[in-house]
Parts: sequence; structure tokens; C-alpha cells
Amino acid sequence: MSIRTEKVAEEIKHQLANILTRYPARAWRDAPLFPTPAGALDALPQRLALADGARLLDAGCGLGHGLRALHRAWPRARVEGIESSLPLALWARRHCRFARVHRGDLWARSWADYALVYLFQRPESMAPALAKARAEMAPGSWLVSLAFAVPDVAADAVLRCPDGRPLWLYRAGPAVSSPAPRRR
Repeated sequence: MSIRTEKVAEEIKHQLANILTRYPARAWRDAPLFPTPAGALDALPQRLALADGARLLDAGCGLGHGLRALHRAWPRARVEGIESSLPLALWARRHCRFARVHRGDLWARSWADYALVYLFQRPESMAPALAKARAEMAPGSWLVSLAFAVPDVAADAVLRCPDGRPLWLYRAGPAVSSPAPRRR
């Protein structure tokens, strides 16, 4: 390894160690720091047609891997992220200049204006996430979860990532109920 490569590797290790030690303990309970794998969201545009300029949210964006995957899938969308950890939010802002990254609580922030909310959380986060999506998001919008399904709820679709993990797609917005049959 060259001296330059070694210096870069040491700097990366130092920055990651800094981030990991400053990552709030509460955030580890919400979702550990697991990046979205490369190519994980590439099949989504063939399944979900989103308008140019649609707003997409990576809820819990960490270091920005999900932001990059959303931007790659929909380059003309307005990609945003929310992250509770200040160091991670700053990192994502710096490395994902195409996205708006907010520091805050993904559960407190409204999802009303988003056409798609992407999560790579924990299994126990999924039921509250779908409840939030159905309460706040418009009909026709989507909640997308990497790896974890909402318990006891059938997904609208399940795609497979290149690494084999499932990508669960749920219609968000208020549940559409069928009109009551007319009596004659």
C-alpha cells in the first residue's frame, strides 16, 4: 500500500471511529448503523412510477448510502434525508450534495409531502412506520423497507435486491375502503 493510500485509510478509520463514538445511544436502539448496499434500490423505478421532482425521504439516512441509492434510482427526484445523529447528518450533507439532509427525529417529522419514504430500520420499527405512513402520507405514495416486513401486513410487492435481501413495498396514505353495497 502506498503512503498516500495508508493516510487516506487512517483518516477514514479516524472519521468513522469519531462518528461511532458520537452516535447517540438512543439512535442505536432505533437502528444500528447499517448502510444500504449498492444496487439495493435499482429495481424500484421499474415497479414504482414517480413523477419528476417527486420528494423522496430516507428516514434515518445515516452516512447517506440510502440517499445515493434513491438518487441513482430517480435522478430527477428531490431526495431528502433525516438523521438524529449530528455527526452522521453532517457527514451525509457533505457527501450527498444532491440531497437535503435534516437533523431530527424521523418519528416527529411529517411524512405528508413525500411520494416515497425509504427505511432500513429494525423489525420492531416497521409497524409504527406503516401506521405513520398511512396516517400522514397521500394516497398513492409508498413506504419502502429494506430487509424487514411489517408484521401481519401483506406487502403490495416484494422485490429482491442483488444480494438477495427483500425490499418490501407498502402503499402509504389512508387505507382505501370499499364503498358499502347499496340495498335495493
